[in-house]
Amino acid sequence: MVEYIKICRPDHWLKNIFIVFGHVVAWALVLNFRLDWDLARLAFLSLIPACLIASANYILNEILDAPFDAMHPTKRHRGIPAGKVKVPILWVIKFALIIGGFLLAWLWNFNWGYHAALFLLLLSGLVYNVPPLRLKDRAFADVIAESFNNPIRLWLGYYALVDTHHVPPLSIVLSWWFFGALLMTGKRYSEFRFINDAELSGRYRRSFKTYTEKTLILAMIGYANLFCFCAGVAMAVYPQLHNLVFVAPVIIAAVLVYFHHAMKEETARLEPEQLLQNPWIILCTLATAALTLWLLLTPHPYAKMLHLLGPLVL
Repeated sequence: MVEYIKICRPDHWLKNIFIVFGHVVAWALVLNFRLDWDLARLAFLSLIPACLIASANYILNEILDAPFDAMHPTKRHRGIPAGKVKVPILWVIKFALIIGGFLLAWLWNFNWGYHAALFLLLLSGLVYNVPPLRLKDRAFADVIAESFNNPIRLWLGYYALVDTHHVPPLSIVLSWWFFGALLMTGKRYSEFRFINDAELSGRYRRSFKTYTEKTLILAMIGYANLFCFCAGVAMAVYPQLHNLVFVAPVIIAAVLVYFHHAMKEETARLEPEQLLQNPWIILCTLATAALTLWLLLTPHPYAKMLHLLGPLVL
């Protein structure tokens, strides 16, 4: 039973904390920083169906990737390539998770925007894993497709709290997408160096036949700049977000820390998921989140400080 639970990857549910970003966007731009028990309850409940659908996608990923995982230095020990689980049982668990996820969303009366985002989360797993599309085998398209889960999670959090008459700003959606692409490219870079064998890495993942260390580094730089640009547009356009200009230096520091650890020699020996568990990366993430929350709730400190950067018109 433990092996079946491992394939559902409950340890990866932590990624759904990105749904909270959607909650914060709705809270700041639509709900005018209103707090009450009902909103807190909806925010918490919105995480559960997403975790179930994510696990269903992980099962599909493991089933279809089993022949390739058998050629990976460590993934060959996973349940399917190691013969520890039965695939028919995994299919049953997968469909049970899908039904359970949508049933809970319906019972908790989430609006159609939340249901649509939940369906997109399920669909993204199919597009990413299932032939003939199987975007995970296509260089650069694999990162774009996998990181699209970030906007999906934003929509899940957003529409869990507000109705579908409201739409999250495109600048914020794109910045969150590019941020995910940065993380996913770093993961590819770490994994590429971890295997450290061009022929073996190409057999394990077809996109690695195209990738090189140079192209992956350039892609990370590009996504980091696009993320900062789109985030800057959102901060400039929406008055509720003006204060967040002061979080930009912390964000840049966090990105630099991520680059530093992704490129260290010892990182090449780590599993890609371990890269995101680095204490410095976690610390920068928590510091960014705490400063962002404080600035959102602080009345316009920029009015007295931005004059140092140039004339300010209020």
